[in-house]
Amino acid sequence: MLLKELLAKTKVLKTEGDLNIEIADISYDSRKVKKGNVFVAIPGTMEDGTKFVPMALHNGAAAIVTEKDVDIEGRAVKVIVPSARAALAEMSCAYFGHPSKKLKVVGITGTNGKTTSAYLIDAVFNAAGFKTGLIGTVETKICGNSVASSLTTPESYELQKLFSRMLEEGVTHVVMEVSSHSIAMKRVKGVEFDCAVYTNLSHDHLDFHKTLEAYFDTKMNLFRSIGSSGKTGVFGAINIDDKYSEAVMEETNGDIITYSLKKKADVSGKIVSMELGRMVLNINSGKDVFDVETSLSGEFNAYNILSACACCKGFGISPEIIKNGISSVKNVPGRMEFVKEGQDFSVFVDFAHSPDSLEKVLDMASGFKKGNLVLVFGCTGNRDKQKRPIMGGIAAKKADFTIITSDDPHNEDPELIIREVEKGFSASGKECGRDYIKIPDRKAAIEKSIEIARQNDIVIIAGRGHEKFQEIKGVNVEIDDRVVAKQAIQKRLR
Repeated sequence: MLLKELLAKTKVLKTEGDLNIEIADISYDSRKVKKGNVFVAIPGTMEDGTKFVPMALHNGAAAIVTEKDVDIEGRAVKVIVPSARAALAEMSCAYFGHPSKKLKVVGITGTNGKTTSAYLIDAVFNAAGFKTGLIGTVETKICGNSVASSLTTPESYELQKLFSRMLEEGVTHVVMEVSSHSIAMKRVKGVEFDCAVYTNLSHDHLDFHKTLEAYFDTKMNLFRSIGSSGKTGVFGAINIDDKYSEAVMEETNGDIITYSLKKKADVSGKIVSMELGRMVLNINSGKDVFDVETSLSGEFNAYNILSACACCKGFGISPEIIKNGISSVKNVPGRMEFVKEGQDFSVFVDFAHSPDSLEKVLDMASGFKKGNLVLVFGCTGNRDKQKRPIMGGIAAKKADFTIITSDDPHNEDPELIIREVEKGFSASGKECGRDYIKIPDRKAAIEKSIEIARQNDIVIIAGRGHEKFQEIKGVNVEIDDRVVAKQAIQKRLR
């Protein structure tokens, strides 16, 4: 493809050289540049991409796209743009032939519920007979074949490449989680969404967005973007029980389908019955009224189910297929996932890592407990420090006993993170040793929770869910909370 064709929809400030050159591929990692590639110098959080221009040139880059007017001594075509990230997204769309234009694409955003909602919608699409793709935190799936995910939403080049591969394999419908980071970093720029789902918004990622208002505004860019390319029939599926929902609806291009557990909506629901591992929801969707039985428990999962119902209603899928699809989901990896080894107490592993999600998980578990509620959790390093004492306070109030441990400390001292979480316990008047203990080693903390659990207790291991590696000082240490809990239970039962 010619460079000028790649740049057709990209705002360009200045060029030097012939734009009619043939480009072999696009790279944003200088180490992966091959002869004839265009290298896009992305401004990173740690390193400026322009630092790697010499390496890209050495590896054979035919063109350099950059925000800075770097001296490349005429060794390649130079293109200066106002946003390298936007340029990467737009060029990637062009390079792969705008694949999302030919797909039905659902984008799900919100603080909590993205993963479970994505699995539910994907299940309904499969029940409807569609060939599906799923892109999210846990995994990427193409027609049921799975690979692990490293990012909730891939970088724009990888995302467009995925869409292209999905088309080649016959996929018609794609469900993807859309993180606020991915929106801010232009990863989904150029994606032609058919449906944008809004779950909720609460305190999270303020290390990146700085304020809740900025966090919300970033998410709204998804709803502003739908239909902007001319794709018709686009709509938003919006949780109107969330306090930000009116603002979301004002920002949404296209039609709107509302869902609610508490108000009159296009799709409303009522929890008929609920126990651990089973819930029955009555769904009212216009003229259609039907019950859905699911193995997912908790009010938060009722909202996830309603989000799937609203989204799939917008695609014209029948209630019977929606019901069958939702009922087929037995669990979502790392989302209130049971660890069962024949023990006389319950153990769940959950991804809850924000104040709101932790509180909802503990509230749900409290409603079923016959013994004590034991919690194991920590907070990540180099991330939103404001939420640490908040989450500590929630744990102090909602759990009977807590083991404060490490999550992903990254480059921070785990002991320091734990002390900041502990402030929430101190503010609640809780005492170390009586109401909580501190065990920095996560494996040891999980093992301790299994050791102290008694008949009818509920153990919640929160924060990491499906994740299989813990990052400590730049080193990935293998640890899967589910595996550690399973092995600890087996050891106890011997």
